[in-house]
Amino acid sequence: MTGEMPSEVAIPVSRSKVGFLATASLAMAVAGAWMLLAAPGVGSNPFHQVVLGFGVFFFLLLAYGHLRTLTANEPGLVINRQGFLFRPTGLAFGWVDWADVSEIREGLGRGGAFLSLRLYDPQKYIARGNGLQRLAKSINWRLAGSPVTFTSGSLQAEPAALLQVIRLYFSEAKRAESGALSSSPPPM
Repeated sequence: MTGEMPSEVAIPVSRSKVGFLATASLAMAVAGAWMLLAAPGVGSNPFHQVVLGFGVFFFLLLAYGHLRTLTANEPGLVINRQGFLFRPTGLAFGWVDWADVSEIREGLGRGGAFLSLRLYDPQKYIARGNGLQRLAKSINWRLAGSPVTFTSGSLQAEPAALLQVIRLYFSEAKRAESGALSSSPPPM
């Protein structure tokens, strides 16, 4: 089976999906700013000001992340026998070694199907990134059972095909876990 598998699979980002998300995020930020600054009566209430200000900040942050994804000339997901790297979100769990993954679970959320990778040491991945990223990964851990969760929504891949490829490389890595393979990430 190893001879049939390519050494690496690179799945590109879906520019149309990420572009739509960037546009929608910018529209929400503009709508929140308009309500905060120009809507009669809305901007005068301190509670509304705080909530709208947070909303504007949140949607601008999302738009920034989506625009960064759109302008990057990198694949969204790189999978090989040592692990994978998922880039389309701002969570920055970075390179994930198959040796750190105990199980792959498929879940269903409000946004559709997602993958949750159960880790032997989740704290190792939660600790990566800035404070906001660590908070988001901690919330993922509590809600989905892992800080490393993602969907195929921003990739040019069908969910079933993505799951099949990930399971194939995961099972191959677990079979070869005897130490014969290096666990270093691919060159970037």
